[in-house]
Amino acid sequence: MRRATLRAALLALGLGLTPGLALAQDAAPRPRQTACTVEGMLEDVRLALKEGSPAYRRYVRFRLKEAAIAMSPERLSNAVIEERDPAVLEVVGSALATKASNAQTPELIQPLLSRAVQDAEPGLRAAAVKALRGAPSVEFMAQNGDVVTYEQLVRDSSPEVRRAGAENLVSESAEIYFGHHKPVSEAAVKAATATKDPEVAARLLGEVSMEAVGHEAVMDVTRQLRADDVGVRAAAARALGGVPGPEAAGARRALVELYRGDTDPAVRKAALESLARLGQSSARPLLESLRGVDARMDPEIDAWLGAMQYNLQEWELLLREKQRLRK
Repeated sequence: MRRATLRAALLALGLGLTPGLALAQDAAPRPRQTACTVEGMLEDVRLALKEGSPAYRRYVRFRLKEAAIAMSPERLSNAVIEERDPAVLEVVGSALATKASNAQTPELIQPLLSRAVQDAEPGLRAAAVKALRGAPSVEFMAQNGDVVTYEQLVRDSSPEVRRAGAENLVSESAEIYFGHHKPVSEAAVKAATATKDPEVAARLLGEVSMEAVGHEAVMDVTRQLRADDVGVRAAAARALGGVPGPEAAGARRALVELYRGDTDPAVRKAALESLARLGQSSARPLLESLRGVDARMDPEIDAWLGAMQYNLQEWELLLREKQRLRK
């Protein structure tokens, strides 16, 4: 394989820039015409991260990931083990995770898992975690014996590592499985209950789909309705609106109890949203019964009732109409 020129790199990104504009966009030197090796491509990665434009940085990352499929796994693993620059570690680690995913060889990510929990420097631990993004990391962790799990990662002493773990689960649920994968959703719930970081817990509960979780996971989410942090309680309330049908009745009871007992407006607003989501048009009597519990929230209830009169069958349409009425 020969290294592409900068113009070819930009064209590969679909930018379609003229030569003059391309050079104006990226002042970094053009890649040298050398053989495509792990070591050689990492030199270009370092140069791009130091001097390149955002477009060129994306290109060198993409090129290394594509080339990694045909590269020696031993050389990629050694590069991951030896790298000391967090930004470069994330790039070469992502290439190794891509190779592991493409070849369905989960053991290849072991160097990343080791660095994610053993490195003394938080930036390097976080980079190793970020490198797993885009791979089926929950499945691969399980196939590696669960010696490293997201429950561990979100308990890390570094906020950067904890946030990286949460981001992985959110993106894996949404971008790889489109919210339909039970193991990822349940891993997110376990991580949310394990962490002491309320920001991480709220993100996991609020942004990972709950449509495929089982009963125990629903119970774990329900227990988070009693969390000390308001953001966590509100996120848990919102999460219960997306549970599977067989869990809806229990979730509804928990949300009504929450609405009546929790005085925080953000929590009550999240509870109303989930009650509307669980029942949609059939939730009208229940929402009406909650009028007067908190006069501040009555306009919110009225907005939901107003949106429901159109009998919209899709949740996103109902939510959009409610938001329009509350402008």
